Amino acid sequence: MDIISIINKLLPILPVALITAFFIIGISFVSYVFYKKRGGKLKVTITQFVSIFLLLGWFVVVMVLTTFSRGEMFEGLVNFRLFSDYVNTWHQWSLSELQLIIFNMLMFAPLGFLLPLLSKKLRHFGIVLGVSIFVTLGIEFIQMVTHRGIFELNDILHNVLGSVAGYLLMSAILDCVTRRKIIVKSVLKALYIPMFFVLLFSCALIVYHTKELGNLSIRPAVPQNMKQVDVKLKIDLPTDTESVSLYRNKQIHNLKYGKEIAARMEKSFNLQQKGRMRIEGFNRIWTYIDKDGKEFTFTYSLQRGGWGLYHEGDNNDPMKPDRLEKYGQYYGKKLVSTDVLPPDAVFSTQDENTLRWDIEQNMTDIIHGDSDFTEGFIMLIPSQKHQIPLDLDYDMNENKYVRKVDIISPAQAYKDILKGNFAIYNDLVDGDQLDINEYELDYIYDSKGYYQPVYRFKGLLNGEAWEVLIPAIQ
Repeated sequence: MDIISIINKLLPILPVALITAFFIIGISFVSYVFYKKRGGKLKVTITQFVSIFLLLGWFVVVMVLTTFSRGEMFEGLVNFRLFSDYVNTWHQWSLSELQLIIFNMLMFAPLGFLLPLLSKKLRHFGIVLGVSIFVTLGIEFIQMVTHRGIFELNDILHNVLGSVAGYLLMSAILDCVTRRKIIVKSVLKALYIPMFFVLLFSCALIVYHTKELGNLSIRPAVPQNMKQVDVKLKIDLPTDTESVSLYRNKQIHNLKYGKEIAARMEKSFNLQQKGRMRIEGFNRIWTYIDKDGKEFTFTYSLQRGGWGLYHEGDNNDPMKPDRLEKYGQYYGKKLVSTDVLPPDAVFSTQDENTLRWDIEQNMTDIIHGDSDFTEGFIMLIPSQKHQIPLDLDYDMNENKYVRKVDIISPAQAYKDILKGNFAIYNDLVDGDQLDINEYELDYIYDSKGYYQPVYRFKGLLNGEAWEVLIPAIQ
């Protein structure tokens, strides 16, 4: 989930949070008035009332965002792997993952910011820290027992840091207001946490841009515990290293390319952009309308370099082969004219309503080649009502030869499996039986578009098909 998705989820919640807060504050105010009439001596200021109102609204929003907006799908999972979020963000090189880290801190900043306004006792750092830990622990526990989230140390850390940052900011404001001048020491304290993360992320950017190759998402944030797994190797693995080819695809993680293709589709099909570009994970999304007001969505994937243009709502009936052929000729010329269809792509039809162009390459030629190559496919579902296709899916990869690189042997890669240095969706558990039956050299794209060699090991995990990727360049 990225920041746009969070905001979209947040907007419908705000009215509910405000109404709930108003309701509770209303009851509290009536109770307070009644209390004062009965001779109560406790005084509540306007500032305290407003702070309570904001804190209640904040709490409702946080509970909905973190717990009640989710389905019961997590089965009480826990993650005690501190800093694994940062490792995962680095391997993925994902803006969405980074946004989640920042959002988890910003989400709790109001707690530390508002607590000092409730009472002078709550202006002590230790008390604010304790309250922050208690609240975030409570939320994580509720997520775990309701199966609506994962109990994560990383979330607790970021929530508490966010609350402390809010507290330091309010402390600086109160110091400056009380003394009627800017207190440099307090202001600097308020900047400690923001500046630390600015420095941390800046260093990560510098390191990333100074190294040649990008990051591989197949690297694990935390290794698997292999002591509890029975691993059996049922094939012989070569111990010799070799040199293989390295390629690069400049369409990947290249927003400029995505914008250029979006502009080409807009011009080619006479579309008009509606709104601004949206971000959803690794996808960049544009919405267009045609002259009749129909909406079309263009999606560019940073991670794979592919893109698609589609329209929801219309279905296409099966067509005769000769009619599909005519559509193929028409759209083929159009795609060639927009410089997205390679002239050597092989045309075919499928499912009686889909056009397809393919370029296939032999893996042996890729491994030992020394020239550029293109592989992949383009699929298009034509519309029988207008010239704009119902669905256009571009997954054609243009790979430029870079150089030869030395890779580790299959036997060395297998050692990474024994060490648990691989990423899988569900962690291995005590008593698992893993049989390695075969391997092959394959390629995947890294975060800079380099087509890196990897070993693909296949086998059976407790009798079911299993495979894992191990980086070959180490």
